[in-house]
Amino acid sequence: MGNFFRSKKFIIAAVAVLITAVVVVIRARGGGEELVIGKVERRDLKQTVLATGQVVSAVDLDLSMPSSGIVSQVNIKVGDKVRKGQVLVTLDQKDESASLTQARAGRASAQASYDKLVAGNSDPDIKVARAAVDAAETALDNAQAAYEAAVSEQRVLIDNAYKSLLNSGLAAIREGIFDSSFTATLSGTYTGIDEGEYKITLLSTGQGTFYYNVSGLEIDSRLITRGVALPLGAKGLYITFSTAGSMSAVDTWRVPIPNSQSSTYLDDLNGYLAARENQTETLTGLRNAINAAQSSLAQAEASLNLKLAGARQEDLAVAYAQVLSAHAQVQAAEAALEKTVLRAPADGTVTGVDVKVGELSETLSPVVVLQDVNNLHLEANVSEANIQDVVVGQNVEVTYDALGLEKKYAARVEFIDPASTVVSGIVNYKATFALDQLSEIKPGMTANLGIVTGERVGALAIPLRAVVVKNDGKYAQVIVGAKKKNIREQKIELGLEADGGYVEVTSGLEEGQEIVTLASRK
Repeated sequence: MGNFFRSKKFIIAAVAVLITAVVVVIRARGGGEELVIGKVERRDLKQTVLATGQVVSAVDLDLSMPSSGIVSQVNIKVGDKVRKGQVLVTLDQKDESASLTQARAGRASAQASYDKLVAGNSDPDIKVARAAVDAAETALDNAQAAYEAAVSEQRVLIDNAYKSLLNSGLAAIREGIFDSSFTATLSGTYTGIDEGEYKITLLSTGQGTFYYNVSGLEIDSRLITRGVALPLGAKGLYITFSTAGSMSAVDTWRVPIPNSQSSTYLDDLNGYLAARENQTETLTGLRNAINAAQSSLAQAEASLNLKLAGARQEDLAVAYAQVLSAHAQVQAAEAALEKTVLRAPADGTVTGVDVKVGELSETLSPVVVLQDVNNLHLEANVSEANIQDVVVGQNVEVTYDALGLEKKYAARVEFIDPASTVVSGIVNYKATFALDQLSEIKPGMTANLGIVTGERVGALAIPLRAVVVKNDGKYAQVIVGAKKKNIREQKIELGLEADGGYVEVTSGLEEGQEIVTLASRK
């Protein structure tokens, strides 16, 4: 489908050019041909891939009741914003509530029987021993909680120290330079976690402009706008090329991460190593505290068991098993009661309610639609014929059927699924696009996407139909002679094949030259 729209756009644009262009029609000498003549001119070129997609919510859930039953409460309506865990729909709970009450009563009876058996020895020492066990359990819980808190804290400290190390004195270090007054300045904060190096080289477009190529830790390539902070990949760094000086393809820089030559590198390295060493010491001490607490608990339990020796161990085991069984019955009753409740699994907005009080709700039958309308993106299938031109970070022009095709919105390629999807026998790849979170854009809207896969500003261009393809290359038919209008074939090199039937000429022609754009037999 993307190829169809692209071809259609090409044909329409080509016809428009044929009608509006200023051309000269001449009769070839003795050839009986009519030639349409145009000029080599500069144009802003754009290449796009078309696709049709849909607005999708980051949270898009069809929720159903965990069990079947009669609906007793519907606590939400369409448009309500809900929080994770909030009760949305409740079924009739009379049977489940009764079962839970009965289970709790059974647990209380079992516990009382066990306590009565244990209390057979009224020696005050038993109470003291039981208090010691409780205190030892509390001490163990506190030691374990302190260890878990320390693990989280130390992880944060190490992560921060490592980030400081990676960003230590970052700078664009010049390697090759054509004009010393032309400089490159680094800015931003590196958000990645990998060590390595960025390699920056300049390349000419052949039209008086340059673009910079990034390799190493990230791969990127962008047209240079001098004096403007330009992204150095996608991990937080930017590079600004000075407005002074002359650019050249010999200009190269490198950005080492971390910069071991910076004045702050050793301090940051020592800080990172100290954070790791401190983590080892802190966690070792806390592990020792846990081991000591476990040992104390074991001793306290052993002491209590000795003082409880007045009751037969067999009787205590049976009574304790009954307590555990009663606990399990309470947990089962609580689980059954919870199945009568539908809770929000995530924050979001209710966009659909298909249930009413008094209705019979069946298991697995969707009753509530939950979406995050403030966190939307686009999804579209791109055909295998065009997917090689689409990369993450490209700009996208979007229109929505529901909002009118005259309104244009911006988006950006965010992710391309590496696995293919076959739709109507055609191999496609699903792509995800980031968009501006605007109130008028709703989930489910149909979106028409124009993915900008290439752009050239002020490029030397000719109509694609003017290109003559031969075995040894591509040619253009150049008009020579102001009066006789003779034709000379000129070998050319081409660049971007753009929308509207135009193609970039990188060498072989000059602006203003007359060329044959169409030849037809009279």
